Amino acid sequence: MFTGRRPTSEAFRDGFTLHDYVEMSFPERVMEVMDPHLIQQLEADGRDHILESIISVLRIGVMCSSQSPRDRMEMGDAVNQLHSIRNLLLRLDHGGEGMSQSHL
Repeated sequence: MFTGRRPTSEAFRDGFTLHDYVEMSFPERVMEVMDPHLIQQLEADGRDHILESIISVLRIGVMCSSQSPRDRMEMGDAVNQLHSIRNLLLRLDHGGEGMSQSHL
């Protein structure tokens, strides 16, 4: 959704996965793996501040999709972090700068 790539893409073969693709980008190159159309649209709409929240969501996604279940983030922790991100965006919306709840 955020990368514009499918896990079944031809780019992901020989053990290289969408998870690996996103994980190897953190922290310096995460913008390189994001869907350029999404970045362009957010910047054009004056919503480039939302990019930090998307990066946080990507980080949660990587931590929840580790190969080994014991290395994965606890679901309760993931939910709490996602709620925090949503709440931040909703607060920004009340200031006229964030996403509305219908977009989350």
